[in-house]
Amino acid sequence: MQNNENSKKIYPSAQLDFSTGITLNGITEIVSSSDKTFVARAGEEVLTVQGERLRPKLIDIEKNTAVLGGRIYAVSSSKQLTPKGFFAKIFK
Repeated sequence: MQNNENSKKIYPSAQLDFSTGITLNGITEIVSSSDKTFVARAGEEVLTVQGERLRPKLIDIEKNTAVLGGRIYAVSSSKQLTPKGFFAKIFK
């Protein structure tokens, strides 16, 4: 039996704690980060956190974990990135 770390399925999860912020587990890549939006890949999913004054408190690549502080307004998950630019609105 072969134990291959890269073949494990990654399941994203989010845990909200009012004292520390939001903890995202299963993060494989950080796509973008600003003070209003944090976008990260977690396996085949794309996690988006929207808020105000968002700031990464901890990013641990080995444990696939990110902890964000600030005001959290919304957390969403999707299968792919959605373009939100000018051309994306024109070419639907």
